[in-house]
This record gives sequence, structure tokens and C-alpha cells, in this order.
Amino acid sequence: MVWTAAWTDFVICLLFGWLGVHKFREKKIGIGILYLCTLGLFCIGWMVDVIRYLVAALKGERIQGNRPKHLSADDALPIVSSNVMLSNGEVCHYCGAATHVKTKNVVVGYSGGSRSTSIRIAKGMSVRLGAHKAAPVRGDVQERTPGVLSITNKRVVFSGNKGAFDKKITALSAVTPYQNGIAFQFGDQQYPLETSEPEYVYEILARIVNSSEDI
Repeated sequence: MVWTAAWTDFVICLLFGWLGVHKFREKKIGIGILYLCTLGLFCIGWMVDVIRYLVAALKGERIQGNRPKHLSADDALPIVSSNVMLSNGEVCHYCGAATHVKTKNVVVGYSGGSRSTSIRIAKGMSVRLGAHKAAPVRGDVQERTPGVLSITNKRVVFSGNKGAFDKKITALSAVTPYQNGIAFQFGDQQYPLETSEPEYVYEILARIVNSSEDI
């Protein structure tokens, strides 16, 4: 058996779960305090969690809770279900909610306009003075479209009403993670997506690319 972070989580839950340590590690502070005050919900909640962590460790998965997902060097690439139609020999390693972000430069208002004054100089004849058209003011507006990001061992796929794309990993030029998103570069085209776990997505992609290079 290969020792992984999932087995470390199990041991911590087994030895210290009655004190709620595993709940604090999941960033579930309220439940952690409850476990601490009730000795793991009178040991019942603790034993239930021990079983959950054991099953997760046997599957090679980690119970992340509210912690940011992380793929350590000892962890195997996860295999998850996805809405993507997979080809022969293709498996999905990541599937999660994402938002396509497109920035448009549009007219957001007008400035510099003024009212005109009409002066009558003769019967049926007048002159309009001081009128000029307001200048349009342009600004960047972001259009967000929710969808699903899937990463397989062969492709990066975003499915949504707008901004959908299906690209081969071999065509990937660069990947740039941000605080709340990630940008994929395919040739001269960039696809920015907002996601709650950009670092984890980057780790998945890096592992896939490195694995393909080793073959």
C-alpha cells in the first residue's frame, strides 16, 4: 500500500477525531468546537467520520471540506465523472463549475452635451445657437457566462451558452492561474475562466502534461 495524504487524514481522524481535529482541518470551525465540547458528538459522530475517512483513503481520495484542494506528489490523478463525451482511452480528471469571462468595450454614457437656444430673427425664421452633440463615453464591461470546466487526459473542455471551447491539451501554449480564476492559452487565443480552485486545476493540468511527456 502506498502511503498518501488521504491515509494521513484517516489517521488524524482516528486518533484525534473525538477532539474535532479533523473538522478544524476541514475549516469547519463551528462543528469542530461542538466535537471538542461533546467528545465527538458522544463518539457517534467521530466513529461515523472514521468510516468516511477510511472509505475515502481506500479510494485514494481526500475529504476536502472547505479546504482548497491540493494534489500532492504522492496523490494519483483523480478520475471523476463528467458531462463530456469521452473517446476510447480518455478519462476525466477534473470537472467543476466555472464562469467564462468576456470583456467588451461599449458605450456606457455621454458627456459634453449642452442645450441649444433658439432665437427668432423674423417671422417663420429662427437661429439655433450653442447646440453640440454629446460625446460617447466608452468603458469595459465584463460579460459572465456560467458553465462546466472538464479536464481529461486529452482535452480541456468548457461547456456553456457562451464562450464554450473544446481544445486538445497538446495545443495548450500556457496556463496562468489567478486568485479567483485561470486563463488557458491556445495559440494566439486566450480563454479566461473564473473558478473557486484555480491552483488545483493548474496542478491537475501540470500532472497530465508531465505524465504525457514521460511516455
